[in-house]
Amino acid sequence: MSEYVAAERIVDAVVETGIGHFFGLPGGATMEIYKALQDRQDRIQAIVSRDEQTASCMADMYGKLTGKPGVIAGQGGFTGSTGMFGVIEAFLASSPMLVLTELSDHDEFVVHGPIQSGSGHYGSFDLAGIFRSSTKYTGVAQTPREAVMITQIAMKHAVAGRPGPTACLFRANTLRETISDNALPEIHDSSRLLNTSTSVPPSAALDEAATVLSAARAPVIVAGNGVRIARAFDSLERVAELLGAPVVTTVLGKGAIAETHALAAGPIGYTGLPLANDIVGMADTVLVVGSRLKPQDTCFEHPKLLDPNRQRIVQIDVDPRNASWTIPAEVALIGDANETLCLLLEKLAGRADAAAAAGRRRAFVGLKAAREFFNHPMLSSDALPILPQRVVAEIQKGAPEAAIICTDAGSNRHWMNHFFQTRRTNSYFGSGGLGGVSWSLPATLCAKILQPERPAIGVCSDGGFAMQMHVLLTASQYGANPIYVVMNNSRLGMTAESMGNRIFGNEFPDTDYAEIARACGAWAVRAETPRELGDSLQAALEQDRPAVVDVVIDRSESMRDAIYSPLALEAAGGQRPE
Repeated sequence: MSEYVAAERIVDAVVETGIGHFFGLPGGATMEIYKALQDRQDRIQAIVSRDEQTASCMADMYGKLTGKPGVIAGQGGFTGSTGMFGVIEAFLASSPMLVLTELSDHDEFVVHGPIQSGSGHYGSFDLAGIFRSSTKYTGVAQTPREAVMITQIAMKHAVAGRPGPTACLFRANTLRETISDNALPEIHDSSRLLNTSTSVPPSAALDEAATVLSAARAPVIVAGNGVRIARAFDSLERVAELLGAPVVTTVLGKGAIAETHALAAGPIGYTGLPLANDIVGMADTVLVVGSRLKPQDTCFEHPKLLDPNRQRIVQIDVDPRNASWTIPAEVALIGDANETLCLLLEKLAGRADAAAAAGRRRAFVGLKAAREFFNHPMLSSDALPILPQRVVAEIQKGAPEAAIICTDAGSNRHWMNHFFQTRRTNSYFGSGGLGGVSWSLPATLCAKILQPERPAIGVCSDGGFAMQMHVLLTASQYGANPIYVVMNNSRLGMTAESMGNRIFGNEFPDTDYAEIARACGAWAVRAETPRELGDSLQAALEQDRPAVVDVVIDRSESMRDAIYSPLALEAAGGQRPE
């Protein structure tokens, strides 16, 4: 009979699924997990960040990039507080994640309210309650064997159906004690428990959807986050080309199709392209793939954009609760986006009118040229201070096609969503679940660690950079060289606009973040002209260490006036929607 320390078997259970990284900080009883990690460095790498917020954001990005649960391990009270930043983002943005933490319960003293205890007893806080509010599954282990088993169950829940975060909370003693390998219930290899198949809609529903789509005069496809999750990029393109249907993307769906594709229409919604919103409004049939059609994507459900009373809507979603949740669909196809699109292609074969599809494609390409798709005069402006639109244009010009782009929350995210044209699928990621400022810094670092051969460029504001600039220390520690472009206007610009440009609680002193970055071991420069910005981006790409380009931008440029959709403003009664 063999015996194992439970923490060791937990790490082995994670390794068995092919997960290659841990993120977090050792603390409390999770120090047992990090002891186990030390002995398994040939199979899994632990990235120790400077705080739990950073670790959770890196775990969220790991889930987005790999489709496997991103793992965060740390002490209970801190993982359940600052670490909730990335957990909530993952919950709202459907990223698979596994949280491994502990209750800091001090064995039988737990009922006397020891310091840091999250057991939920009198004198303690309820850590399980915190996690249950923002995860798909939360398990609490009272024994070592339970600790291993809930870890395996949590990994399964994280990737089954609509992905999301899960949490395992361990009584401190459960991680330190041993378990035998011949007791019941048996602990199986994790890979054998996660071999579930993807779901697909019934054939009759696919037939009904094919009938609706093949009869469409002006079909349009709305591609959401589910396309990325299911890796349905090729099947999405094939359906679009078969129907001659323009493809628009939601906030989280940007990157579902390369925006250089002939049928790409750009992002919709309150900071989307006017062309994209218009093309959806003109459609008689809309195929929605992997989107819940949230208010920000639908200009707050404006009927000029989407209206089930004048449009036929077919919706594909892996979660049956999401279909017809916000806007009724005539046909709901419940299943994995990629598998469903592939089956739909088979049903459409022989039904789709090739000549009509080709005509729609030609007409749309002509419309894009007439509307100057992703071509705006402000993108070439030489105005000083630099306009945020010009910053996006320089990033567009300087970023290699293979680059992974991560955008933050706040105004910078909307400038990028509106003006940056993606050239490759699955290469653009934004904070669009919780939408928290500073998310892009750890997300970019994670991308660079996972795919070191690709440039990783994070775009953020000075407010966001200040919150997690310590990622530069972690990047240097692990030999990673992400690039950060900071749109620096010495204020919280989006907040200031929402407050009618009142100067209260949103102003900062002018700060040279390049100087701070250099003190952290990064290559850094402050750019104040478009030429300096362009040259600095090229130099940053050549660095073998983290790089920061601190760009002084025009604080008077109004995002509301420049890019907010008239439909969104109309729906909000003329007020700027959040």
